[in-house]
Parts: sequence; structure tokens; C-alpha cells
Amino acid sequence: MSENQQIEEGICLDALIRPGDIIGPYQVVRAFPGTGGMAQIFEVRVRRKYRRPDVPVRLAMKVARPEYEAALSAEADFLRRFAHPHVVRIYPLLGYHKSVFAAREQFPFGWGWYYTMELVDGGSLAQYLFRTTLSDGLFRARSAERARPLSLLLTLGVARQMVAALEHIHGHHVLNLDVKPNNVLFRRRRFKFLRSTVPYAVLCDFGLARDMRFPRLGILGVVTPEYLSPEQAQEVEGLPVTVDARSDLFSLGGMIYEMLTGQLPFADMEELRDPDHLPPPIRRLRPDVPEPLEQVVMRALAKNPQERFQSTAEMRRSLEAIPLPRDWEALARRGSMGIALIAWLLTSSWATQGILSSLRTNSPTPLPTPVGVPLKTSTPSAERRTPDPLFTETPAAPRPTSTPAPTPPPSAHISHPSASGG
Repeated sequence: MSENQQIEEGICLDALIRPGDIIGPYQVVRAFPGTGGMAQIFEVRVRRKYRRPDVPVRLAMKVARPEYEAALSAEADFLRRFAHPHVVRIYPLLGYHKSVFAAREQFPFGWGWYYTMELVDGGSLAQYLFRTTLSDGLFRARSAERARPLSLLLTLGVARQMVAALEHIHGHHVLNLDVKPNNVLFRRRRFKFLRSTVPYAVLCDFGLARDMRFPRLGILGVVTPEYLSPEQAQEVEGLPVTVDARSDLFSLGGMIYEMLTGQLPFADMEELRDPDHLPPPIRRLRPDVPEPLEQVVMRALAKNPQERFQSTAEMRRSLEAIPLPRDWEALARRGSMGIALIAWLLTSSWATQGILSSLRTNSPTPLPTPVGVPLKTSTPSAERRTPDPLFTETPAAPRPTSTPAPTPPPSAHISHPSASGG
């Protein structure tokens, strides 16, 4: 059996692509488990000779399964349009003389399509919810572990970031059509302890995305039925319906509902299809949710698209009108950091003063100058040492500086020639 046949029969790509493998300008570091059925994502490192200052050394590489190569190429084309902090960023492939965002490359299993994007490794919203979804048939979702409701601050903060991301991609004529907790990742941030408790959310995975200017029937790829809008579900069944930006808003409303209550708004496809079935009111399940937030979510979950928000900007304004709860955790962290900083400064000041005082105490004491004795300014060789009272030296006799004139003896007489009469 060939390796391509193994891939087509369901063997994961991470069984064929292993850490250390060289893929063009990149070296594989590890595979991310649990990635989608259309592609596999790997962490890669740029090889040294291909590194550029405008491209991170660590990246995420998305490799398509053979039957979804066209979807991956379209996804790369969509991502290159975006430039938003809450939308994953794609990078041009290295080793080319022009900007190429998706290409075929030699893999251990053969030739395949891939692209590289930023590495977002701060976890996902699904991990925050602690819910493992197992699909039974087309829709019925079962939970290995019940989701836990998230705080109002976290829920509203992530919802605002995601609606801003959707507004940006809709402005570039792109529908995501796969808004779900697994596709909301969080960036790692420096000095996290000083930042908000709300993580920095990024919308990823545009494998099901389409250009709304070119509508089509059918869904290319593997859908996640729990977050389908009613019109998407009708499209899966082959009915001629219009899918537009309001479908993404429905999926976002379902995700917010789950963050607030810990459960999905619709238990199965029958409840989703039934136009008269409404999800349980949020405040009945969680009374502390503000009424304006409940109204926003329930409007986004309307079965009839005409009853939902008619634009992403309208939903964004409604979410931004709801005040964010005070971030007590971040305030406590910053306060603790401030107290620790003040204590460190005080301790450092006391330690510095103690060192200086010790240096002054241990410095040698200068000898006292005798009273009335002027200080000399002569060189050290000409200075006179202070006499020690215990040892008194006898002054030495002065040396003559020249030869003295001879002294005549007292009995000698010097005669004068004139006195001799000669």
C-alpha cells in the first residue's frame, strides 16, 4: 500500500511527517494533536540560511490532505487579504523570489500543498470550556466532560474580539462559516501578569470560508454540526438557500451562549430545524448574566436570518454597549506587583546605606596633626618624620662643608722684613 493510499484511507499525516523532517526551508518540530480532518498543523522552525528579520523563526505549517488541497489553496488566498490583530496572520513561503503564500512541496508521503502562518500556542477556547465533543451521526453532540461556564468578563471580552474579527473579514467579502471554540486560539503575551485577565483571542481556520461575492451550493470540507446555522444545515441537505454574514453571527451567538451557560443552545439537528423551538433563556440558567447581554445572544440565535443582526457592525456596537465587569484579578496582580516593587526598592535602599556605613566605619583614621606645627608642602623625601618620644636619637655633629684655613700655634712669631734691619 502506497503512502498516498494510506492518507486517503484515514492515516493521519503526523504518522508520516515526524519531528526533524526537512520540508523545504523548514524543519518540523512537532505535530499539533487533534487538528482538523482537512489538514494537519505542525510547528516548524525556519532553517538558518532562510531566516529573515520580518519572518518569525517559529511558525505553524498547515499541510492539506490530498482531497482538500484546493480548499487549502483558497484558504491561503483568503488569509493574505487580512491584516487584523484578532485574525491569524499568514506569512509568505521562504525560498521564493516573490510573495508565494501556498505551494506544493516534497513531503515524506509525496508532494503536497501547504502554507505557513503565525504560531498561536496559548491554548484554545475549547480548552477553557473543558468540553470534548464526540459527534454521533450528523449532529448529536455528546460531552465526555461538561463544559464549565466562563466568567462574564472573559465571555464578553472574547465575544468583542471575535465580532471585531468577523467584521474585518466580512469587510473583505469573506465568510468564515466555521466559528467554534476550537478555532478561537489565544496568543501568548509578555508580562502577562500585568495584563487583563481576558486573553488575546485570534480567529483561525478558514478551511470552509468562501467569498460571499461568489455564492455556491454545498460545503467543501468537514463541517462541525454543533455550530451550524439553520441555513447552513439546509445547504448541507442540498436545499437552495442563501448563506451570508448572518450565518457567522448565528455561530458566534451559539458560542457565546455556550460560554455563558456551559451547554449548547440546541441539543440536536431536530431542534435546530424546528422554527418554533427556542433555546432555554440564558438568565434562567444563569441569573447573574445582564439582560442586555442575553438579548444580544438570543437575537443572534434567531432561526430566521431577518430577525438577527443584519450586519456584523450592528452586533459589535450592541456588545460594546454592555459594560465590561471590573477586572479584579488584574487589579490584584498589579497591586501585588506594585507592593513587591516598593518593598524591593526599600530593601535595596537600606542595603545600600548599610554598605556605605560599613565602608565609612572600616576606613583608616588619619594621624592627628600637632598643634602649632605648620603643615609642610615639601616632597616626601624632604619631610621630617615626627620624633617618637620612646626613642630619642642623638643629633650627629655637622659635617664641614669646606676645608678650614690653618691656624698658627700660639708661640709662633712672624717677623717682618723691615724689622730685622737687614
